[in-house]
Amino acid sequence: MAVAAARRRLWRGMRTAAAATTASGEELYASLLSRLVAEPECRVKATMEEATSSVPHRDGAFWEPLAAALVRASYPAKAHLVLEWKLERLLKEGVNSYNCEPYSTIIRFCGETRNAALGMRVFECAEAQGIQLNTDIFNALINTFLSVGDLLAAVTLYETMEGIEDYKPDRATYDAFISAFSWLRSGDAMMSWYLAAKNAGFVPGIQAFESLIVGFVMLNKLDDAELVFKEMVSFEMKPTCTILEAKLEVLSRTEEGNRVKSFIKLVSDGDWELNKALVDRLTRLCLDGGEVDIMEQLLALIQKEAHFSSATQLHCGIIRFYASADLLSDMEHAIDRMLDDGMMFLCPEDVEAVICSYFRHKAFDRLEMFLNRIRSLYMLTRSSYDILVAGFQRFDLHQRLEATIKDMREAGFA
Repeated sequence: MAVAAARRRLWRGMRTAAAATTASGEELYASLLSRLVAEPECRVKATMEEATSSVPHRDGAFWEPLAAALVRASYPAKAHLVLEWKLERLLKEGVNSYNCEPYSTIIRFCGETRNAALGMRVFECAEAQGIQLNTDIFNALINTFLSVGDLLAAVTLYETMEGIEDYKPDRATYDAFISAFSWLRSGDAMMSWYLAAKNAGFVPGIQAFESLIVGFVMLNKLDDAELVFKEMVSFEMKPTCTILEAKLEVLSRTEEGNRVKSFIKLVSDGDWELNKALVDRLTRLCLDGGEVDIMEQLLALIQKEAHFSSATQLHCGIIRFYASADLLSDMEHAIDRMLDDGMMFLCPEDVEAVICSYFRHKAFDRLEMFLNRIRSLYMLTRSSYDILVAGFQRFDLHQRLEATIKDMREAGFA
């Protein structure tokens, strides 16, 4: 049972880590992963060696998805042993003096598992082997130090890079510090590293911009968040949904009445995509505000198929607005549009608002057409029938009253 459960957890990690492998390759990985989980830690390196010996033609990078899967399946100690095995094999076999990548890869895994000691040992082994170091391996070690909060070691390594021409800091170096200080909620440090990147001629990547903007919003430094957002847009970068959520939060804290309108215009002008959480939040804000023009703008902006529930709510909100304002032509146009989009009323209150609007205008034939159109898709509630009965009684429409009472009884209402 334990092995089966472990196999399921491992395969969830393997779908990402080894998506490109063939079906037969996946079976080999599954078998090896099961062995690594089932056997004690003292057997991990021996198992890896046996696997390599039994399949000599195996891709030399096969250890990477194994280590990744073990990390995702919460076996960090065994993942470390796989990394140590790979390091020992590199030292035993020797590699091309220009090939720093295997060492960098091991150190990147050390960052994921927060094992700075092993990361430093790999770095020192690469140096001792005479490997020609590069910026990537320094960045990997910086990320490893940052992952364990060793800021002094990370900054010291950065200063070392600055003094040597062959591995100067690059954009990834600055992005790493920006993200780390965002996580630590240090606004001054974030801004310092952002400015340092710009001074060095680098534009931060989109994830670094996300760290900056979200970090400043969390610190309530909204002016800084706005400044960085505008600079990101000036670089023609497409914001992530997390950045857009932070931007909406900035508008919510700084603007009074037109925050949703401003945000919708911003997204529309940039042709940016919205995720479900953002659409749901905007829909609630639009419905709470009750401004039909903003509801119309949001409805035009979102993809109906991807956000069916929110689109239906917006349709109903628009219909309810026109019904309350007794704008019959606009109301009927909104109803036709919703039904043509394959959507239906969500609650009896919306249907009853339409019915009452027809009664106020004494538009009885149009009311009948409305009821006939929704009859096959929507079942009237007791309260809706009560409103119809009361309305037909008030205007002495006896034939329609009798037909409604008959329908009411057939629907199971006494």
